[in-house]
Amino acid sequence: MLLINRIRDFDKLSETEIKISEYILAHPNEVISLSIQQLAQRTFTSTATITRYCKKMQTDGFTDFKVRLTRELSTSPRGQRVRDDLPFDKNESTNQILESILNLNYQSMQDTYNSIDQQQLNRVARAIHQSPHIYLYGTGQSLILCQDFQYKLFRIEKDCNLESAVGFQFMKTHTQPKDSLAIVISYYGTSINNLRIMTSLKDRNVPIVLITGPNDNPLVPLANEVIHVAPQEELMTKMASFSSRTAIQLVLDMIYALVFSFDYEMNQTRIEDSSIIR
Repeated sequence: MLLINRIRDFDKLSETEIKISEYILAHPNEVISLSIQQLAQRTFTSTATITRYCKKMQTDGFTDFKVRLTRELSTSPRGQRVRDDLPFDKNESTNQILESILNLNYQSMQDTYNSIDQQQLNRVARAIHQSPHIYLYGTGQSLILCQDFQYKLFRIEKDCNLESAVGFQFMKTHTQPKDSLAIVISYYGTSINNLRIMTSLKDRNVPIVLITGPNDNPLVPLANEVIHVAPQEELMTKMASFSSRTAIQLVLDMIYALVFSFDYEMNQTRIEDSSIIR
């Protein structure tokens, strides 16, 4: 989970910690230049309280807290974080709304790039490259992302299977070859259908790559590789899958680029051939 989202998670904080969070959220760019004594004075707390607060935010101390906050603020062109779930307010102008969506996508991509494990992406890309069959699983927005990834793999002549109906996806797990690779996309990882699909694949010893959100969920223990994307969207309050969609799309594009690079010249020829109008 991003630091900024831990700061906003008031439900897990005491009254004193909420006051500290409120000050940081109201003055994020000021806080990164303050000393621990100055922040304690401004929040009417003590340096010991600030230190405990930073530990609760899962940082090593106030200095580490400021470094991480600075990094996250830097992902927005304005130095001000855009909310993942509600990126603009009710009375904003057309220009403000459009700029917020632009900045949110930029922020999401930068957050994702900063948090990815490049060696892991390379392993996953190698697994796709070496596997004779790829099977994709996803529903809703994730299904659309699967379809786009399937199309890309088709263009470089990779065998890639995807069922659009959830019931058919589960049945497909019973016939998926053991030398194939399964890729499951689920941001929240709480769907009972995805749990059934991954349990079936696990029982058949089919290797699974899971692309999911920042939190642990019931699907994580079933996967051989788990790629977490950074944005933290709240299921109950978000107006659309803005940042999560952008983050997962970026990860898939990166993986595809790596797969493409392994047979660069051959894949370039395949792309050119598939683009010829006959």
